[in-house]
Amino acid sequence: MSEPESSPAANAEPLFTLDLLRNGGAFQPTTVDEAIRWIQREQAFWSWLNSRSYGSHDQRLRNAIGQLNEALNHASHARQYKDSNAQQFAAAIAGMRGRLEEVYIQRKLPHSSTPLAKRIEAFRQEAGDQSASFFAAVFVPPDQGHHFQPQDLSAWRGVVEALIDRFQLASAPQKGRKQAAEQSFEQLRTKVETLLGKKTTAYDALHREYAALADSVRGTADSQTQAFGDAQEKRDGAFETLVNEHKQAMENLRKTFREEIALRAPADYWETKRKGHRTMSWATGILSFIAIGGSAAGLLWLIHDLVNKTPADKQPDAWRIAMVVLVGVFALWGARLIVRMFLSHLHLLTDAAERVVMVKTYLSLLEGDQLADKEDRQLILNALFRPAADGIVKDEGIPPSTLEFLTRQGKV
Repeated sequence: MSEPESSPAANAEPLFTLDLLRNGGAFQPTTVDEAIRWIQREQAFWSWLNSRSYGSHDQRLRNAIGQLNEALNHASHARQYKDSNAQQFAAAIAGMRGRLEEVYIQRKLPHSSTPLAKRIEAFRQEAGDQSASFFAAVFVPPDQGHHFQPQDLSAWRGVVEALIDRFQLASAPQKGRKQAAEQSFEQLRTKVETLLGKKTTAYDALHREYAALADSVRGTADSQTQAFGDAQEKRDGAFETLVNEHKQAMENLRKTFREEIALRAPADYWETKRKGHRTMSWATGILSFIAIGGSAAGLLWLIHDLVNKTPADKQPDAWRIAMVVLVGVFALWGARLIVRMFLSHLHLLTDAAERVVMVKTYLSLLEGDQLADKEDRQLILNALFRPAADGIVKDEGIPPSTLEFLTRQGKV
Protein backbone atom coordinates (compact mmCIF):
# COMPACT_ATOMS: atom_id res chain seq x y z
CA MET A 1 0.00 0.00 0.00
CA SER A 2 1.48 3.32 -1.08
CA GLU A 3 1.78 6.05 1.49
CA PRO A 4 -0.34 9.20 0.99
CA GLU A 5 1.43 12.30 -0.20
CA SER A 6 2.56 14.47 2.67
CA SER A 7 0.71 17.77 3.04
CA PRO A 8 2.54 21.08 3.28
CA ALA A 9 3.81 21.85 6.73
CA ALA A 10 1.32 23.87 8.78
CA ASN A 11 2.34 27.28 10.03
CA ALA A 12 3.03 27.46 13.73
CA GLU A 13 0.81 29.44 16.05
CA PRO A 14 1.70 33.18 15.87
CA LEU A 15 3.90 34.61 18.60
CA PHE A 16 1.57 37.60 18.74
CA THR A 17 -0.87 39.54 16.56
CA LEU A 18 -0.44 43.26 15.89
CA ASP A 19 -3.14 44.89 13.73
CA LEU A 20 -1.62 47.98 12.06
CA LEU A 21 -4.94 48.75 10.38
CA ARG A 22 -4.40 50.98 7.36
CA ASN A 23 -0.69 51.25 8.13
CA GLY A 24 0.30 47.75 6.92
CA GLY A 25 -2.46 45.39 8.00
CA ALA A 26 -2.01 42.54 10.49
CA PHE A 27 1.46 41.39 11.55
CA GLN A 28 1.47 37.78 12.85
CA PRO A 29 4.99 36.35 13.07
CA THR A 30 5.17 32.63 13.80
CA THR A 31 8.89 32.57 14.61
CA VAL A 32 11.40 34.97 16.08
CA ASP A 33 13.47 34.82 12.91
CA GLU A 34 10.46 35.89 10.86
CA ALA A 35 9.93 38.92 13.14
CA ILE A 36 13.63 39.81 12.91
CA ARG A 37 13.56 39.70 9.11
CA TRP A 38 10.41 41.87 9.08
CA ILE A 39 12.01 44.51 11.35
CA GLN A 40 15.25 44.44 9.35
CA ARG A 41 13.33 45.13 6.13
CA GLU A 42 11.75 48.19 7.77
CA GLN A 43 15.15 49.37 9.03
CA ALA A 44 16.61 49.01 5.58
CA PHE A 45 13.73 51.00 4.09
CA TRP A 46 14.31 53.96 6.49
CA SER A 47 18.09 53.64 6.71
CA TRP A 48 18.62 56.80 4.63
CA LEU A 49 16.85 58.87 7.31
CA ASN A 50 18.61 57.19 10.24
CA SER A 51 22.08 57.90 8.92
CA ARG A 52 21.82 61.73 9.12
CA SER A 53 19.59 64.40 10.71
CA TYR A 54 18.38 67.27 8.51
CA GLY A 55 16.75 69.32 11.27
CA SER A 56 14.19 69.19 14.06
CA HIS A 57 11.39 68.46 11.61
CA ASP A 58 12.35 64.76 11.37
CA GLN A 59 12.52 64.22 15.14
CA ARG A 60 9.37 62.08 15.26
CA LEU A 61 10.58 59.96 12.35
CA ARG A 62 13.98 59.39 13.93
CA ASN A 63 12.41 58.54 17.32
CA ALA A 64 10.19 56.00 15.60
CA ILE A 65 13.21 54.46 13.89
CA GLY A 66 14.94 54.32 17.29
CA GLN A 67 11.99 52.39 18.70
CA LEU A 68 12.28 50.07 15.71
CA ASN A 69 15.87 49.37 16.75
CA GLU A 70 14.65 48.63 20.28
CA ALA A 71 12.14 46.16 18.87
CA LEU A 72 15.00 44.42 17.05
CA ASN A 73 16.94 44.18 20.32
CA HIS A 74 13.95 42.58 22.02
CA ALA A 75 13.66 40.12 19.15
CA SER A 76 17.34 39.18 19.53
CA HIS A 77 16.82 38.59 23.25
CA ALA A 78 13.80 36.43 22.49
CA ARG A 79 15.86 34.27 20.17
CA GLN A 80 18.53 33.98 22.88
CA TYR A 81 16.08 32.86 25.60
CA LYS A 82 13.83 30.74 23.38
CA ASP A 83 14.99 27.36 24.67
CA SER A 84 16.59 28.33 27.99
CA ASN A 85 14.23 30.70 29.84
CA ALA A 86 10.54 30.74 29.01
CA GLN A 87 9.82 33.75 31.24
CA GLN A 88 12.53 35.91 29.65
CA PHE A 89 11.37 34.77 26.23
CA ALA A 90 7.78 35.84 26.89
CA ALA A 91 8.98 39.22 28.25
CA ALA A 92 11.13 39.81 25.16
CA ILE A 93 8.22 38.99 22.84
CA ALA A 94 5.95 41.39 24.76
CA GLY A 95 8.61 44.11 24.60
CA MET A 96 9.04 43.65 20.86
CA ARG A 97 5.29 43.92 20.27
CA GLY A 98 5.04 47.03 22.44
CA ARG A 99 7.81 48.81 20.53
CA LEU A 100 6.27 47.96 17.16
CA GLU A 101 2.87 49.19 18.35
CA GLU A 102 4.45 52.50 19.43
CA VAL A 103 6.26 52.87 16.08
CA TYR A 104 3.38 52.19 13.70
CA ILE A 105 0.24 53.01 15.70
CA GLN A 106 1.24 55.78 18.11
CA ARG A 107 4.00 57.52 16.13
CA LYS A 108 2.39 56.52 12.81
CA LEU A 109 5.61 55.74 10.95
CA PRO A 110 4.47 54.67 7.47
CA HIS A 111 4.97 50.97 6.85
CA SER A 112 7.09 50.21 3.81
CA SER A 113 4.16 48.46 2.10
CA THR A 114 1.74 51.44 2.31
CA PRO A 115 1.13 53.83 -0.61
CA LEU A 116 2.47 56.76 1.45
CA ALA A 117 5.79 54.98 2.04
CA LYS A 118 5.99 54.16 -1.67
CA ARG A 119 5.43 57.86 -2.55
CA ILE A 120 8.07 58.96 -0.04
CA GLU A 121 10.60 56.48 -1.49
CA ALA A 122 9.79 57.55 -5.04
CA PHE A 123 10.22 61.23 -4.12
CA ARG A 124 13.54 60.42 -2.39
CA GLN A 125 14.84 58.69 -5.49
CA GLU A 126 13.94 61.79 -7.48
CA ALA A 127 14.79 64.72 -5.14
CA GLY A 128 17.29 63.30 -2.61
CA ASP A 129 17.37 62.45 1.09
CA GLN A 130 17.07 66.00 2.50
CA SER A 131 14.06 66.89 0.42
CA ALA A 132 12.49 63.53 1.25
CA SER A 133 12.94 64.18 4.99
CA PHE A 134 10.82 67.37 4.71
CA PHE A 135 8.34 65.49 2.52
CA ALA A 136 7.90 62.77 5.17
CA ALA A 137 7.74 65.27 8.05
CA VAL A 138 4.58 66.80 6.59
CA PHE A 139 2.81 63.45 7.12
CA VAL A 140 4.63 62.57 10.38
CA PRO A 141 5.14 65.92 12.19
CA PRO A 142 7.32 66.31 15.32
CA ASP A 143 5.79 65.85 18.78
CA GLN A 144 5.63 69.64 19.30
CA GLY A 145 3.89 70.24 15.95
CA HIS A 146 5.18 71.46 12.58
CA HIS A 147 8.40 73.51 12.85
CA PHE A 148 9.89 73.54 9.38
CA GLN A 149 13.13 75.38 8.79
CA PRO A 150 13.98 74.81 5.14
CA GLN A 151 17.27 76.41 4.22
CA ASP A 152 17.43 75.79 0.48
CA LEU A 153 15.23 75.07 -2.50
CA SER A 154 15.59 71.32 -2.09
CA ALA A 155 14.13 71.50 1.39
CA TRP A 156 11.36 73.88 0.22
CA ARG A 157 10.59 71.47 -2.60
CA GLY A 158 10.04 68.68 -0.14
CA VAL A 159 7.66 70.77 1.94
CA VAL A 160 5.72 72.06 -1.05
CA GLU A 161 5.46 68.68 -2.76
CA ALA A 162 4.23 67.12 0.49
CA LEU A 163 1.63 69.84 1.02
CA ILE A 164 0.38 69.43 -2.56
CA ASP A 165 0.26 65.62 -2.10
CA ARG A 166 -1.42 65.72 1.29
CA PHE A 167 -4.03 68.38 0.58
CA GLN A 168 -4.44 67.71 -3.17
CA LEU A 169 -3.80 71.41 -4.03
CA ALA A 170 -2.98 70.70 -7.69
CA SER A 171 -6.50 69.50 -8.52
CA ALA A 172 -8.82 71.54 -6.30
CA PRO A 173 -11.90 71.34 -8.63
CA GLN A 174 -11.79 67.56 -8.58
CA LYS A 175 -10.59 67.35 -5.00
CA GLY A 176 -13.81 66.08 -3.53
CA ARG A 177 -14.32 63.36 -6.11
CA LYS A 178 -10.70 62.18 -6.07
CA GLN A 179 -10.46 62.31 -2.30
CA ALA A 180 -13.65 60.33 -1.94
CA ALA A 181 -12.32 57.76 -4.39
CA GLU A 182 -9.01 57.50 -2.59
CA GLN A 183 -10.74 57.21 0.76
CA SER A 184 -12.97 54.49 -0.60
CA PHE A 185 -9.99 52.71 -2.05
CA GLU A 186 -8.07 53.07 1.19
CA GLN A 187 -11.01 51.78 3.19
CA LEU A 188 -11.34 48.87 0.79
CA ARG A 189 -7.63 48.12 1.06
CA THR A 190 -7.86 48.24 4.85
CA LYS A 191 -10.83 45.88 4.85
CA VAL A 192 -9.04 43.55 2.47
CA GLU A 193 -5.92 43.51 4.62
CA THR A 194 -7.98 42.99 7.78
CA LEU A 195 -10.01 40.21 6.17
CA LEU A 196 -6.84 38.68 4.73
CA GLY A 197 -5.25 38.73 8.17
CA LYS A 198 -8.28 37.05 9.74
CA LYS A 199 -8.50 34.45 7.00
CA THR A 200 -4.78 33.82 7.21
CA THR A 201 -5.10 33.30 10.95
CA ALA A 202 -8.05 30.96 10.47
CA TYR A 203 -6.26 29.13 7.66
CA ASP A 204 -3.14 28.67 9.76
CA ALA A 205 -5.23 27.36 12.67
CA LEU A 206 -7.05 24.91 10.40
CA HIS A 207 -3.76 23.94 8.82
CA ARG A 208 -2.24 23.25 12.21
CA GLU A 209 -5.25 21.16 13.21
CA TYR A 210 -4.99 19.25 9.94
CA ALA A 211 -1.25 18.73 10.43
CA ALA A 212 -1.85 17.46 13.98
CA LEU A 213 -4.61 15.13 12.72
CA ALA A 214 -2.39 13.94 9.86
CA ASP A 215 0.46 13.27 12.29
CA SER A 216 -1.93 11.38 14.57
CA VAL A 217 -3.26 9.30 11.67
CA ARG A 218 0.27 8.70 10.41
CA GLY A 219 1.42 7.69 13.89
CA THR A 220 -1.55 5.35 14.27
CA ALA A 221 -0.90 3.87 10.84
CA ASP A 222 2.79 3.39 11.66
CA SER A 223 1.99 1.75 14.99
CA GLN A 224 -0.60 -0.52 13.37
CA THR A 225 1.82 -1.35 10.57
CA GLN A 226 4.50 -2.14 13.14
CA ALA A 227 2.06 -4.24 15.19
CA PHE A 228 0.91 -6.09 12.07
CA GLY A 229 4.52 -6.65 11.02
CA ASP A 230 5.43 -7.99 14.46
CA ALA A 231 2.36 -10.24 14.53
CA GLN A 232 3.08 -11.46 11.00
CA GLU A 233 6.68 -12.13 11.95
CA LYS A 234 5.52 -14.14 14.95
CA ARG A 235 3.05 -16.06 12.78
CA ASP A 236 5.76 -16.73 10.21
CA GLY A 237 8.08 -17.92 12.96
CA ALA A 238 5.40 -20.16 14.46
CA PHE A 239 4.50 -21.54 11.02
CA GLU A 240 8.14 -22.19 10.21
CA THR A 241 8.55 -23.93 13.55
CA LEU A 242 5.49 -26.11 12.85
CA VAL A 243 6.78 -26.91 9.37
CA ASN A 244 10.18 -27.88 10.76
CA GLU A 245 8.59 -29.96 13.49
CA HIS A 246 6.38 -31.66 10.91
CA LYS A 247 9.36 -32.31 8.66
CA GLN A 248 11.30 -33.72 11.59
CA ALA A 249 8.35 -35.88 12.62
CA MET A 250 7.95 -37.17 9.06
CA GLU A 251 11.67 -37.83 8.84
CA ASN A 252 11.55 -39.72 12.14
CA LEU A 253 8.53 -41.63 10.90
CA ARG A 254 10.30 -42.54 7.66
CA LYS A 255 13.39 -43.52 9.61
CA THR A 256 11.33 -45.63 11.99
CA PHE A 257 9.50 -47.21 9.09
CA ARG A 258 12.77 -48.06 7.36
CA GLU A 259 14.18 -49.47 10.58
CA GLU A 260 10.99 -51.44 11.16
CA ILE A 261 11.12 -52.83 7.63
CA ALA A 262 14.79 -53.67 8.12
CA LEU A 263 14.15 -55.33 11.49
CA ARG A 264 10.92 -57.08 10.54
CA ALA A 265 12.73 -60.14 9.17
CA PRO A 266 15.03 -60.49 12.22
CA ALA A 267 12.04 -60.02 14.50
CA ASP A 268 10.09 -62.73 12.68
CA TYR A 269 13.17 -64.95 12.72
CA TRP A 270 13.69 -64.59 16.46
CA GLU A 271 9.96 -65.03 17.11
CA THR A 272 10.03 -68.27 15.12
CA LYS A 273 13.17 -69.35 16.96
CA ARG A 274 11.51 -68.57 20.27
CA LYS A 275 8.52 -70.71 19.42
CA GLY A 276 10.73 -73.56 18.17
CA HIS A 277 12.95 -73.51 21.26
CA ARG A 278 9.87 -73.43 23.47
CA THR A 279 8.58 -76.58 21.77
CA MET A 280 11.97 -78.27 21.97
CA SER A 281 12.43 -77.27 25.58
CA TRP A 282 9.15 -78.93 26.46
CA ALA A 283 10.04 -82.01 24.46
CA THR A 284 13.57 -82.34 25.85
CA GLY A 285 12.35 -81.57 29.36
CA ILE A 286 9.80 -84.40 29.20
CA LEU A 287 12.37 -86.67 27.55
CA SER A 288 14.87 -85.82 30.27
CA PHE A 289 12.51 -86.95 32.99
CA ILE A 290 11.72 -90.12 31.03
CA ALA A 291 15.42 -90.80 30.43
CA ILE A 292 16.31 -90.29 34.06
CA GLY A 293 13.45 -92.47 35.21
CA GLY A 294 14.16 -95.15 32.57
CA SER A 295 17.88 -95.18 33.36
CA ALA A 296 17.23 -95.55 37.05
CA ALA A 297 14.70 -98.31 36.45
CA GLY A 298 17.00 -100.13 34.03
CA LEU A 299 19.95 -99.98 36.39
CA LEU A 300 17.80 -101.22 39.24
CA TRP A 301 16.55 -104.11 37.09
CA LEU A 302 20.13 -105.06 36.01
CA ILE A 303 21.40 -104.94 39.57
CA HIS A 304 18.42 -106.98 40.75
CA ASP A 305 19.00 -109.53 37.98
CA LEU A 306 22.70 -109.70 38.81
CA VAL A 307 21.98 -110.34 42.47
CA ASN A 308 19.32 -112.98 41.74
CA LYS A 309 21.51 -114.94 39.28
CA THR A 310 24.59 -114.96 41.48
CA PRO A 311 24.76 -117.79 44.09
CA ALA A 312 25.12 -116.69 47.65
CA ASP A 313 28.46 -118.44 48.09
CA LYS A 314 30.00 -117.12 44.87
CA GLN A 315 31.20 -113.78 43.51
CA PRO A 316 29.28 -112.20 40.60
CA ASP A 317 30.77 -112.78 37.22
CA ALA A 318 33.12 -110.07 36.12
CA TRP A 319 31.49 -109.67 32.74
CA ARG A 320 28.11 -109.22 34.42
CA ILE A 321 29.49 -106.50 36.65
CA ALA A 322 31.18 -104.87 33.66
CA MET A 323 27.93 -105.03 31.73
CA VAL A 324 26.03 -103.30 34.55
CA VAL A 325 28.70 -100.64 34.90
CA LEU A 326 28.86 -100.06 31.15
CA VAL A 327 25.08 -99.83 30.82
CA GLY A 328 24.93 -97.48 33.81
CA VAL A 329 27.64 -95.20 32.41
CA PHE A 330 25.95 -94.96 29.00
CA ALA A 331 22.55 -94.44 30.63
CA LEU A 332 23.88 -91.63 32.80
CA TRP A 333 25.70 -90.06 29.84
CA GLY A 334 22.59 -90.21 27.66
CA ALA A 335 20.38 -88.79 30.41
CA ARG A 336 22.88 -85.99 31.06
CA LEU A 337 23.05 -85.20 27.33
CA ILE A 338 19.27 -84.97 27.11
CA VAL A 339 19.19 -82.70 30.17
CA ARG A 340 21.83 -80.45 28.63
CA MET A 341 19.81 -80.30 25.40
CA PHE A 342 16.82 -79.26 27.51
CA LEU A 343 18.87 -76.56 29.23
CA SER A 344 20.26 -75.39 25.85
CA HIS A 345 16.79 -75.01 24.34
CA LEU A 346 15.62 -73.25 27.50
CA HIS A 347 18.60 -70.84 27.23
CA LEU A 348 17.99 -70.21 23.52
CA LEU A 349 14.27 -69.68 24.24
CA THR A 350 15.15 -66.96 26.77
CA ASP A 351 17.68 -65.37 24.38
CA ALA A 352 15.19 -65.30 21.48
CA ALA A 353 12.50 -63.76 23.70
CA GLU A 354 14.97 -61.09 24.86
CA ARG A 355 15.91 -60.26 21.27
CA VAL A 356 12.23 -59.90 20.30
CA VAL A 357 11.73 -57.51 23.22
CA MET A 358 14.90 -55.63 22.25
CA VAL A 359 13.65 -55.16 18.67
CA LYS A 360 10.31 -53.81 19.86
CA THR A 361 12.01 -51.52 22.39
CA TYR A 362 14.44 -50.29 19.74
CA LEU A 363 11.57 -49.40 17.38
CA SER A 364 9.72 -47.60 20.19
CA LEU A 365 12.80 -45.53 21.02
CA LEU A 366 13.26 -44.66 17.36
CA GLU A 367 9.67 -43.54 17.08
CA GLY A 368 10.11 -41.30 20.13
CA ASP A 369 13.33 -39.85 18.67
CA GLN A 370 15.28 -40.89 21.75
CA LEU A 371 18.16 -42.45 19.85
CA ALA A 372 19.59 -39.42 18.11
CA ASP A 373 23.15 -40.45 19.00
CA LYS A 374 24.72 -42.97 16.62
CA GLU A 375 26.74 -44.51 19.45
CA ASP A 376 23.56 -45.40 21.36
CA ARG A 377 22.03 -46.97 18.27
CA GLN A 378 25.21 -48.90 17.51
CA LEU A 379 25.33 -50.17 21.07
CA ILE A 380 21.78 -51.52 20.85
CA LEU A 381 22.31 -53.01 17.39
CA ASN A 382 25.49 -54.78 18.55
CA ALA A 383 23.61 -56.28 21.48
CA LEU A 384 20.69 -57.20 19.20
CA PHE A 385 22.79 -58.95 16.54
CA ARG A 386 25.44 -60.52 18.79
CA PRO A 387 26.21 -64.23 18.19
CA ALA A 388 23.93 -66.49 20.15
CA ALA A 389 25.41 -69.06 22.56
CA ASP A 390 23.77 -72.50 22.55
CA GLY A 391 24.30 -73.02 26.29
CA ILE A 392 25.88 -76.48 25.84
CA VAL A 393 29.18 -77.24 27.57
CA LYS A 394 31.74 -78.01 24.84
CA ASP A 395 33.64 -80.80 26.70
CA GLU A 396 30.76 -83.26 26.40
CA GLY A 397 31.44 -86.51 24.52
CA ILE A 398 31.27 -90.33 24.80
CA PRO A 399 32.49 -91.54 28.21
CA PRO A 400 36.01 -92.96 28.16
CA SER A 401 36.41 -96.69 27.64
CA THR A 402 37.41 -99.08 30.45
CA LEU A 403 40.91 -99.38 29.05
CA GLU A 404 41.29 -95.59 28.88
CA PHE A 405 39.85 -95.30 32.37
CA LEU A 406 42.31 -97.85 33.75
CA THR A 407 45.20 -96.27 31.87
CA ARG A 408 44.39 -92.90 33.40
CA GLN A 409 44.19 -94.49 36.83
CA GLY A 410 47.57 -96.12 36.28
CA LYS A 411 49.16 -92.83 35.37
CA VAL A 412 47.78 -91.30 38.47
